[in-house]
Amino acid sequence: MMTRQTPKYDSLRAFLMAAEERHEVFDVKEQFDEELWYTYLEELSGREKISGGRDKAFYRQRMDSLKALRGGTPLANFLQYKGLPKFCDFDCDGTARKDYLKQGYYSWFPREIYRTLWYWRDLCRVQDVPFKYATIRQFADSCYDPSIPMGPDTMNSFWITFSLYLISHYGDTYKWNNFKNTVFFKEGGNGRQRDRADRIKELVEADENYIGSASLRRFAGLTHTVGNLSLVPAGYNGYRGTQPCIKDYFDLSLENLLHVRDGKCYLGESAPCREKNFRKYINTFFLWDYVDARYEVRPLCASHQNQMEEQARTGRLEAKGVLPEKEEIDAMCGVINDRILRRGLFVVAMLRIALGIDAAGREIRPEYAYDGAYRDAWAQWQVSGIYKKIMEEVFLTDATYTGGYCQVTELILQKAAGSPDEKFVSDILAGLSYS
Repeated sequence: MMTRQTPKYDSLRAFLMAAEERHEVFDVKEQFDEELWYTYLEELSGREKISGGRDKAFYRQRMDSLKALRGGTPLANFLQYKGLPKFCDFDCDGTARKDYLKQGYYSWFPREIYRTLWYWRDLCRVQDVPFKYATIRQFADSCYDPSIPMGPDTMNSFWITFSLYLISHYGDTYKWNNFKNTVFFKEGGNGRQRDRADRIKELVEADENYIGSASLRRFAGLTHTVGNLSLVPAGYNGYRGTQPCIKDYFDLSLENLLHVRDGKCYLGESAPCREKNFRKYINTFFLWDYVDARYEVRPLCASHQNQMEEQARTGRLEAKGVLPEKEEIDAMCGVINDRILRRGLFVVAMLRIALGIDAAGREIRPEYAYDGAYRDAWAQWQVSGIYKKIMEEVFLTDATYTGGYCQVTELILQKAAGSPDEKFVSDILAGLSYS
């Protein structure tokens, strides 16, 4: 079994400078820092409300059983991650939990991605300590629109699809909500909780290929990579996960943001305003694979296509058809995987341009000074001037990019042309392939 570093990367720069890393498939779960959690354990275990009367040995034993996040299968890693104590406050997409003022200890990595790419201002008190220890906001504004606070989210949820697979192949005893936050290595708890954990563990260990098709297993390893992490309007993360007519599916979530079938106007009250904001949202957060040439949402499967058509006919959310058919699961996972990987490649490229790190992991230090419309508003944004120019003139618009990533890549090259950073940007984009 491999020994995992704690954490694997101490900064976003170190991550990008690691030449041996396949950055678009890096699993954020490898950033879990159990040693840092141990330093906080003394205080946690002293709180009766949190500890539930259990002593430090209980929590240490739990954490010891979860240290092997690296070296196992993607599915086993995912289930182990779900087994973290609820108050551990490590979340792969950076979502803040109840103790969110402390949460910067554990989930700074994805939050630093949002800060870098989209000027997400979640740091509300900067002290004479590294940024990952600073106090954070649960929701914060970004370059997208200062009037619309944003929060982190995992775009395509593996859990709901994995649970659907269990229901489809092993019967209704595997109801998806029965396993939410189920501990993989369960000590204590009631008999039902232990039984659920044991059933899942037996299924995983019984099959040498583990559960599901190759596409489902691949999805387990991609769900917490950079191509599947984004910002959504404040509160929408929790809402879409509990809304029975959406069930955390990202295509249905986008469809609702655009057309407001539930009457909740996250992106604007009027349809023209919302459509404009939606186009800008797609462009700002690199979501072109999720829409067609008219910026209507592309469904993940035929069941979702039917549901969207029914919702367009009735003008309201419909629960029928939210869950794909059994025979659709494999193909849907394949579509999701392709979209995650394509966006992941683009995200990594934009991080390199923003921080001035080439594909070989060398620091380039871009020279282009930004003097655009947001010069004063973005003065504290610690990214290259060329990235700010690209953000203003390519991403932060309501244009329709019918050619998706390929068209956007050409536009970026045009914006960089003639600048001191033209070759640097060109070299970064030359390595991208979206086939």
